Amino acid sequence: MTKPSHHLEKLSKFLAYLLGRQPDEFGLVPDSDGFVRIKELLQALHEEQGWRHVRQAHLNEVLVVPEKPVIEIDGARIRALDTSRLPAAEEPGDLPKLLYIAIRQRAYPAVLERGLAAPPGRHLTLSREKEMALRIGRRADNHPILLTVHVGECVKYSTRFQEYGRMLFLADRVNPGTFSGPALPKSKPDATASRSAVDEPQHRTPGSYFPQLETPQPADHQSPSARRRKEPQWKKDRRKARKHKANQRKTDNP
Repeated sequence: MTKPSHHLEKLSKFLAYLLGRQPDEFGLVPDSDGFVRIKELLQALHEEQGWRHVRQAHLNEVLVVPEKPVIEIDGARIRALDTSRLPAAEEPGDLPKLLYIAIRQRAYPAVLERGLAAPPGRHLTLSREKEMALRIGRRADNHPILLTVHVGECVKYSTRFQEYGRMLFLADRVNPGTFSGPALPKSKPDATASRSAVDEPQHRTPGSYFPQLETPQPADHQSPSARRRKEPQWKKDRRKARKHKANQRKTDNP
């Protein structure tokens, strides 16, 4: 029987811990059957020093090593075979005053207006720590918006929180007005509207006078006489010589 490589042994042990004991330390929340999406697992692994090279092919190797495997893959999902030590989502004994969640930049204006709501059958993942919230948010947006959730205000709206592991909290919604974030960037002025305002004809009123300002023409639209005045002297002399020759031919051939 071939002994698995040292690297595969290390990866196998790491996956057993990550998927079967403390997924919350890596910003992961398994479903009710203990599965997480492989894509999310790989994102979490690539955030860890020493595991950024791992691809699904490595997971497949861990699955088929001669010794007893520690993981199970079901389509696009993966879980630890031993889920007996996984944390469970529980009612928190003591809620913190502040929690954090990071969202996509493009969603921010709508979130300010309508708040956050978890899709059916899922949850919002919040963190005790800003850095963990940003770590999770960067998996969907390289530069996410960090929101500070005021837990006491959420409770007034009957938001239900569950604690998952040591790092994370789960919620069904976060109502508008119960969180704070950066100010929205100021919108740029509409250049089209500015041009139309300038081009709009002025309305005269009785007794008023609006001077008509002439728009200077580009150099390409100057009159022929104006262009000739700017020509160097040698061009003028050459033109005069050609004109003289033409007149001489007319004289010689009446």
